Amino acid sequence: MGAPTPRWAEAAVLSIQALAELGGGSLTFSDADITLVANTETKQIDFDRIVYNLEQGLPDVFSVRAILPPKPVVEGQHAVVTPPEFLATKSPEGLVQMRGRVRDERTQVSVNNYAKATFGGENVDDTTRTDGSIPDGWPLRILAGLQSLGLLNNGILIVSPEMLEIRGVSSRPEVSTEVTQILSEKLGDASKFKINITYEEALNRQLLLPTPQECVDRINELLKANQIVFAPSSTKLDSKGFAVVEKIAEAMVDCSEVPMEIGGHTDSQGRDSMNLTLSQARAEAVLDGLLSNEVLTSFLRAKGYGESQPIADNKTEEGRQANRRIQFRLIGPDEEETAVVPVETAPPAKEEPHEEN
Repeated sequence: MGAPTPRWAEAAVLSIQALAELGGGSLTFSDADITLVANTETKQIDFDRIVYNLEQGLPDVFSVRAILPPKPVVEGQHAVVTPPEFLATKSPEGLVQMRGRVRDERTQVSVNNYAKATFGGENVDDTTRTDGSIPDGWPLRILAGLQSLGLLNNGILIVSPEMLEIRGVSSRPEVSTEVTQILSEKLGDASKFKINITYEEALNRQLLLPTPQECVDRINELLKANQIVFAPSSTKLDSKGFAVVEKIAEAMVDCSEVPMEIGGHTDSQGRDSMNLTLSQARAEAVLDGLLSNEVLTSFLRAKGYGESQPIADNKTEEGRQANRRIQFRLIGPDEEETAVVPVETAPPAKEEPHEEN
């Protein structure tokens, strides 16, 4: 009908959805004023989240009056008063959700900005609501708690009028001490807080894993000192070659899922086509050697380059020896992940004069 706004139907749909998510209650429209009453079994933290999402989704002209009735009092018992609460959770992926109450809009903005600066703006989901009854010192406790939460790999922060609690998992054993120092300095010794932080050594090892480029550099440094040498025109690893491959396998223990290319290279002696075939077969021999050493090879591929990428002068024996090499290279994310397809090779031909490939 277009009154009080053409978007009335949209507001009605959003409000009905909020009522359904609450699991019961009542919903009343009076022009642009919406009254949403939850049932008494609704949890405060869920009530705040649902109302916040409704307020954010409604057209600007609408206002929401949200009511969470107290639970009925059984005769002879005292009424249960649910204290205000602020809750922040951090997932292992670094995603942070903030729920519950803050004192006013100014505090809400400050907390939101601090959380985004600490955890990254794209990682923060803030559905807090303002509550003028929040006690003094509440903003400081939230900020100190978020600073502490930032030291954890994942965890939860709960702020209530009587207690600040933080629990979770850390990759460093000293984090519990650091959190205690932060809360003591920010809140004072008289404040009550509870800390339960578990140190997991496995997370620490994960953080110390080399980068993909460090994996490649490590292997190539090893090959500089212990180059794999093939006999002329041969594609088979000898005992010394196997020993080098074993060292490469040891260096790849924490790099097994890094996409790498095993490049085979020759000097310029002999025909181009033969050198290309020879280098491919040698690269595949190294790949097979790693497989025999129980290295995960699904992230590896072998490729022969023949004589096309020299690193030294092919006119000298020293240069030709440097060019006859195996070299690892990091496969970039934009490169096609092709499967390793063995090159069909003819039986090795007799060596040509001065052929040292």
